[in-house]
Amino acid sequence: MSDSISIIMATYNGSTYLREQLDSILHQTLLPKEIIIQDDCSTDDTVLIIQEYLCHLPIQFEINPVNLGYVRNFELALSKATGDYIALCDQDDIWAPNKLKLLLSNIGGKSLVYSNSLLINSKSESLNTTLSQKLRNHFISTHSPLTFIYDNCVSAHAMLFHHSLIPYTTPFPSQLYFDAWIAANAAALNGISYIDQTLVHYRQHTNNTLSKTTKTKLSLFKKISLKVEKKASEHDSHAKIISEFLSISSLTNDEQNLLKSLQIAHLAFAHHWFNFTLFTLLILHRKTLFAITTRNPFSIALKKSIGLKLYRLFPFL
Repeated sequence: MSDSISIIMATYNGSTYLREQLDSILHQTLLPKEIIIQDDCSTDDTVLIIQEYLCHLPIQFEINPVNLGYVRNFELALSKATGDYIALCDQDDIWAPNKLKLLLSNIGGKSLVYSNSLLINSKSESLNTTLSQKLRNHFISTHSPLTFIYDNCVSAHAMLFHHSLIPYTTPFPSQLYFDAWIAANAAALNGISYIDQTLVHYRQHTNNTLSKTTKTKLSLFKKISLKVEKKASEHDSHAKIISEFLSISSLTNDEQNLLKSLQIAHLAFAHHWFNFTLFTLLILHRKTLFAITTRNPFSIALKKSIGLKLYRLFPFL
């Protein structure tokens, strides 16, 4: 086995920062076998910039005939990978020079390895905060896919995974982020390793639309109605995510049974004042289900177990 690496990049109007990302790949201490770039009908100078690097990097480049959207574009690019390992790449980050070498040397027999990231601004200046600090999450090594039902600590830009994982993860499901889906399947197969180093400068973009929006005044009744709708939607979303997890082929019988019980409990939200079944399941399995979050698991379980009947009376619980 040659331990070759395929870098997968999906681009769309990324000309502002693309050169910094490609330069950071060019300066890797371990160069990839191939860089598969799938462009999703960019209208800026993205294509011209990529063409500048064709003679410097092993780039395989193709432009979609129609816009596919971010997720499907990444999926298409991933389907073309031939390397032993896969590194997903954003179009606007900056990689540490030893990123690929360190990840490869630490994956061992696991299906996936990932690192932490340092947040940077639009000027590539450090924000002196890591991604784990921003998310207030534990970044962990794990063998349990159930860890990713309610939270995620594995970002696409920070991971390296074995090529054999691709058939288990594609096509990407519509109910959850594809990096969490890849992580869950990797955990179920041979596990995930975390190395506590910042190997990516992860760019944060300012959102100017926030300053342009005006708040609409709502009646108290409307606010309560929206809160109840949101709570019901959360439980419906959890049930759909669990349905996706049940399709993971390497689940144990215990994992399957727990997922089915959780799904039934979430779907029963409308029929309860307080769902003691859901509360019990969450507490009994809190070390697995809430391994990522730094929040109090009892508090999380309590809030998730409040039923629709009680929530209608006290919607701000």
